Amino acid sequence: MEKYREYVYDLAQKRVNNTFFNSDEAHALEVFINLFQIAKSEIRIFAGNLCSDVANKPEYIEKISDFIEKNGIVKILLNDYDKEKSIDSNLFLRLALYKSLGKNIDIKTTSIKPYYTSDPDKKEIHFTVVDNNAYRIEIDINARTASCNFNNDIEGNSLVVFFDSIFNDEASLDIDLLSLFNLNQNGDK
Repeated sequence: MEKYREYVYDLAQKRVNNTFFNSDEAHALEVFINLFQIAKSEIRIFAGNLCSDVANKPEYIEKISDFIEKNGIVKILLNDYDKEKSIDSNLFLRLALYKSLGKNIDIKTTSIKPYYTSDPDKKEIHFTVVDNNAYRIEIDINARTASCNFNNDIEGNSLVVFFDSIFNDEASLDIDLLSLFNLNQNGDK
């Protein structure tokens, strides 16, 4: 695992346009950590519910928090939102606290189950894209296998356009983080 960690870190720091793959939750976490570290302005996440082990690991929460504290924008789309799981999620609590402090965090639900149009089986995908060029596309959401790249403008921009079209659609509904945790604009209950 140490060699994979070093390999991913090196690709991220050098912003190499090289597509690589990862195959499980531990490897996914390494990619997310590096994506969040290199993000400069915006993170877009399309996921099921973000209540999995990976999204609630302290390292994941810490790195996305670091990005938010630098006034980064976070947009999240969930197609399997579960209110009860979200209330028990350390990630959602942290996002709600930042939202109460006026940070730029928006979470919405959607019914859309994206897939590659070239896939005859129409297997659902999830993805995270940062700054229009670095991404992780989960091509098997159960096995957590993914295709990743830290500097591909073409694929990154394509993901952003796709994400934004769903995010901005009136069928995508806001999740009120403050109400979810009974917070007001100052972080107080």
